[in-house]
Amino acid sequence: MGGTSNFSVELKLAVESARVAGEILRKEQAQGSEVKSEIGRDIKLAADVHAEAAILSRLRAGSTYPILSEEAGADVNFDSEGLRWVVDPLDGTYNFSRRWPICCVSIGLCCGNTPVLGVIYDFLGDVSYEGVVGQGAWRNGEPMRVSSISEPERAMALTGFPAGSVFGRDSLMGFVTQLQRYKKVRLLGSSALSLAWVACGLADLYHEDGINFWDVAAGLALVKAAGGDFVTRPGERVFQLEVFASNGRIAGKLGDQSDLID
Repeated sequence: MGGTSNFSVELKLAVESARVAGEILRKEQAQGSEVKSEIGRDIKLAADVHAEAAILSRLRAGSTYPILSEEAGADVNFDSEGLRWVVDPLDGTYNFSRRWPICCVSIGLCCGNTPVLGVIYDFLGDVSYEGVVGQGAWRNGEPMRVSSISEPERAMALTGFPAGSVFGRDSLMGFVTQLQRYKKVRLLGSSALSLAWVACGLADLYHEDGINFWDVAAGLALVKAAGGDFVTRPGERVFQLEVFASNGRIAGKLGDQSDLID
């Protein structure tokens, strides 16, 4: 993987940035991170902000691409169609606050709206998922591929309820209807890790509505790089999506089929 045309420089930068943030997050969890806000089902910790600052500092020192990040928002020139970073410094914040070992750092590189590179770092398990679309994907340096299961009745689906989800009866029944065709369904509380697990074959598909772009950008790149596929459509708010990603053998449909990402 030599030269900048295959994103070797960007991949190295993203991996280093994720690991620096992961070290900060490990220390913050051990010490107990300050709760910045807790509204409804959402929680924000000082750890999110501290990890994000470390990532943004390194990305800006190592590249000129604009950045969208969960806490800091979008750079003024983020709407360009060129390369741009999409960052979630701590995906699975509530899990992190309860000391559940299902949380991660997520750094994606997109060309316009299309994810081309992803790094997801499970800092508590010290597992790094890395991938470049068209080149391959790796778990701690070893090649990883999506699963080979093609029958929905044998498949494991990963999903979740974003913090802003509607929990009314009709919404929940629609959710159940969409998922009852699969053998097993799991909710991890981290969209990024859910996608990383699809990419490495631990699960077969991921579907979630109302999820933010920064939660899934890196993971979608990983799924694609590992031989899978995905489809998305815009959500109700800016940077919000409905996402179906799978090993490419299990098809899924979204609301109106108008895709934001090809």
